[in-house]
Amino acid sequence: MKQLVIIGGGPAGISASIYAARKKMDFVLITKEVGGQVIKAGSIENYLGYVMVDGIILVEKMMEHMRKLGVEPILDEVVDVERLSEGFEVRTSSGQSFKAKTVLFCTGAEHRRLNVPGEKEYTGRGISYCYTCDAPFFKDKKVAVVGGGNSGFEAAEQLLNYASTIYLLEISDQFRADEVLREKVLGNEKVIPLLRHRVVSAEGDGVFLKGIVVEDLEKGKTYQLDVEGLFVEIGLEPNTKLAQKLGLLLNNRGEIIIDCNNRTSERGVYAAGDCTNIFAKQIITAAGEGAKALLSIYHDLIYGVSSWI
Repeated sequence: MKQLVIIGGGPAGISASIYAARKKMDFVLITKEVGGQVIKAGSIENYLGYVMVDGIILVEKMMEHMRKLGVEPILDEVVDVERLSEGFEVRTSSGQSFKAKTVLFCTGAEHRRLNVPGEKEYTGRGISYCYTCDAPFFKDKKVAVVGGGNSGFEAAEQLLNYASTIYLLEISDQFRADEVLREKVLGNEKVIPLLRHRVVSAEGDGVFLKGIVVEDLEKGKTYQLDVEGLFVEIGLEPNTKLAQKLGLLLNNRGEIIIDCNNRTSERGVYAAGDCTNIFAKQIITAAGEGAKALLSIYHDLIYGVSSWI
């Protein structure tokens, strides 16, 4: 039986694996892909040690660090975690099974959907949740970005290099992005800000997106914007279905509730990063949480723990 199974290979999981390797622990890291949301982040300007770094480059650096310590992630999807009389059994979609004394959930989060008619049909055909992946496909085309936070403005900033017109939609009456981003994006003549607007539906020709119907909440009117691209940046939803199935306590946002030592409501189960109820959802905080969780696990395995969350 292993000491630990880490589920998820984003910043939290990678950080935890580095600390686990340095502690010479018997563990495995299982993830569908390495890097999580960082791969889709574009230019990152707030990660310690880098004035600016591309998300893909940062992930490559993380992987290099991890592999130098002998950690090779298992590229697979965890489909079930079962409590045993002693420890846990973790099963994957390929049929692999691992038994461990503890489990660390670093399952991250995924992009929230608009849940409007046409969204599913035109996802990948004009609707995107990854501006770093898809922005170059919209050279000299009209696009819309939904979301007035940092992610929405970062998408708009990237699209300035390609699109002819960028409609920037926000459902509330003000944008929430950092001031430096607001100045850079809103000061460009390509950008048309639309506060108090929401997407009602996505329209197309059956193959590609051709427009979106939006509602002006101030005037109570709907109209169509002729765009060929729609970038959705309205936040993240935690990947916690496995945690819920195991019986972990979640909050009303579906996040795993943890204490200051990253312990969950189930003894022997820990969690770190964007799948938890921590306030700040940042690359650097996820990495820190992964390290903290591993140190907590190591302490509990070596010295035991008298009380739980």
